Amino acid sequence: MASKTSQKEKSMLLALLLFVGAAGLIFAYLGSEESGKSSKPSPTVKSEKFEKAVNKHLMLTNERMELERQRMQLENARLLNSDFNQTEPQRAYANDGRLDLSGDNRAAELANELGRGDRREESMSPHDIVQRELFNAQQMSEYSQAYKEEYARQFIENARRGGYKVILSEDLSRVISVTPIRQNEMNLFGSGTGSVQ
Repeated sequence: MASKTSQKEKSMLLALLLFVGAAGLIFAYLGSEESGKSSKPSPTVKSEKFEKAVNKHLMLTNERMELERQRMQLENARLLNSDFNQTEPQRAYANDGRLDLSGDNRAAELANELGRGDRREESMSPHDIVQRELFNAQQMSEYSQAYKEEYARQFIENARRGGYKVILSEDLSRVISVTPIRQNEMNLFGSGTGSVQ
């Protein structure tokens, strides 16, 4: 039993030593923090420096904006006092004599032949304008009719190749009838494999 009590006393002594050591470390840490705080600037000093820097930046920005506003007012006043009718156009390119910018007559002649030269607007009377519009409308009508006829011809040809006989209305806008072509009729048109003599 003596060994059990001595072991118990040793473990109690060890726990007491650990507790005293931990308490000593905590006091040492808190003591170093208080001495460290005295060397560092306080938060109020930091915030004052920050406020001074922000205020300085705001003042400089405000001064720049005020100077820019005054510059624009002066420029506007100068523009209002100037006469806009006295302005002269500036040349986009000034040749200092090193380049030959003379016109090439062959290029101008070729452009005129192709219809891309200088456009000469002719003054047209109202009668000429109406006649030109009527002519354009007639040309468009003829083109549209030719297009419809060719489309209908191709449609009928494709249907015949597919084995159908198609009849369209006079104005080529509707299909009137569709009938299948029998095999022997197709041979007459030469689409079959046999030869006709």
